[in-house]
Amino acid sequence: APDSLAIEIDSSIGKICIACVYRSPNLNSLLNDVLLSSLKDICNVSNSFETVLVGDFNLPDVSWESGSLKNCNVTTNNKCLLQQLEFIYTFNQLGLKWGLVNEITRHRMVQGVLQKSLLDQVLYTNDALVSSVKLLSPLGKSDHVSLKVELGISLKKPINDGKSVVKKLCWSKVSHTDILNYSLENIDWNYSCEEITSEMMWNELQEKFDCITGIVPMSRFDSSNRPLNLPWSNSALKRMRRNKDVAWNNFIESPTRENYSYAFTKEKLYTDEELRLKSNYERKLTNNLKTNCKGFYSYLRNKRQLKTGVPTLERSDGSRTNSPAESAEALAEAFSSVFVHEPEGLPSVDGPDIKQDFLSDIEISVDRVKDELEKLNCFKSYGPDGVHPKLLKSLANDPTFVNAVVKLFRKCTDSGKLPQIWKSANLSALFKSGSKTDPLNYRPVSLTCILCKVYEKILRDEILSFVEDKISPH
Repeated sequence: APDSLAIEIDSSIGKICIACVYRSPNLNSLLNDVLLSSLKDICNVSNSFETVLVGDFNLPDVSWESGSLKNCNVTTNNKCLLQQLEFIYTFNQLGLKWGLVNEITRHRMVQGVLQKSLLDQVLYTNDALVSSVKLLSPLGKSDHVSLKVELGISLKKPINDGKSVVKKLCWSKVSHTDILNYSLENIDWNYSCEEITSEMMWNELQEKFDCITGIVPMSRFDSSNRPLNLPWSNSALKRMRRNKDVAWNNFIESPTRENYSYAFTKEKLYTDEELRLKSNYERKLTNNLKTNCKGFYSYLRNKRQLKTGVPTLERSDGSRTNSPAESAEALAEAFSSVFVHEPEGLPSVDGPDIKQDFLSDIEISVDRVKDELEKLNCFKSYGPDGVHPKLLKSLANDPTFVNAVVKLFRKCTDSGKLPQIWKSANLSALFKSGSKTDPLNYRPVSLTCILCKVYEKILRDEILSFVEDKISPH
C-alpha cells in the first residue's frame, strides 16, 4: 500500500502484524482502493494473526464516538467525504476497535486561528491487544502529537518445562451420588459439643468438607490455564493417536508404498474420530447453554490466543507495577479510594406516629435450608473457603448435614457473629473502558462463600416478609 509499512512479529500469543499507515488527503481513487484492499487483507478475520494499525489516516470528518461521519449529507461530488466514508465503513465491517475517541492529535495555526483535529488513530482487531494509548509531545517540527501504544503481549513465548503444570479439582468428574454416598458412609456431621461458637462450628464443617474433597479427581492445567488433555479426548482416541504415530514412524524408517498406505489409513481414522468427538462435545455445550453457560464461554475463552488479563498498572505516583502481586495492591488501593463509608448504626425514625416494632424471631427451618441448598447452581464459582456449590447441593439429601447447617445458622443469628472467612471475598477486576493501565478503569467483582449466601438469602426473605406485613396497603 502507498506510504505504509507492515511487520510481523512472534509474540507470546502467536503472530502479530503491526502496520504503520499514512493516508494522504489528496490520494487519488486508484491508490485509495489499493490502500483499502491492503487493510482488508491484513485485518481479515480468517488470518492466523492479529493486527494493529497506527498512523495518520486523515479522517477529520469522522466521529469516532459513533463510528460514522459527522455530516450524514454526503454528495457524490464531494470526493473527500466519499473516501472518508469508505474507510470508516471498512473499519466497521472488519470489526476493528480504535483507541482514540475525543482526543486531539494535531494542532495548527491557520490565519491566527488554532485548528484542532483528530487525524491519527490506533486500530486493532482484538481488545486484548492494546493496553493503553497515550499522547506525547510532537517529534521535531511536526504539528502532530506522538502516540505511545502499549501492547498487552510479550516477545518471548513461555517455555513449558513441566514446572508450570498445575493440578486442579475437576468437579465435573464426580457425581452427586458419589458425594452423597461418601458422606452417608464416612462423615459424622454432629458437632463435638453443644456449647461452641459459630467459628468453631465452621472449622469442624470445613475439616469434613476437606475429607469429601479428597474423592474429587484432579485435572492438569498448564500456565495459561488450558487443560493439557483436550476436553473431548478419551482412552480410545489416545490409543488411535499412538497407533497413528507408530505407523508414521514405521513409514519413515521403511518408506514403502504399503507402509505409507497403512499410515495414511491410521491418520484418517484418527482424524475422523477426533472430529466426531469434538463435534459431539461442542453440540453438548450448545445444548446445555441455558443451564451451563459458564462451560460454553470457558470453552470459547480457551480457544482464544489472546488473554484479557490485567496488565502492568500505573500507580498514583506515576510508577508501574512489576508483578501480579503489585498489580493486586494497586487495584486494592484504587478500589478503597472510591469506597463510600456508610455511617454506623440505624437512621433515626423518631416521630409521633412511629411504632417501635422489631423483628424478634427469625425462623430457620430444616426444610427451608434443604430447599435453598437444592437450588444451588453447580456451575457458579466458590468463595475464599473453597467449598464448591456442587458439594453443598449433593449434601442437601443428607439429613445430618442439613441439621448441622441449621444449627450453624441459628448460632450465627443468636450470637450475632459470623465465621471470620464469611466476611472475606475473592475479588476479580473486570475492565470497563479507557486505559488498561489505570486501576480506576476496573470494577471489582466479589466472590463470597456459598454457604454465607444461603444464610443471607434466608435472612433477606425473613426481613422482607416482616417489612411487607408492616407496610400499609394504601
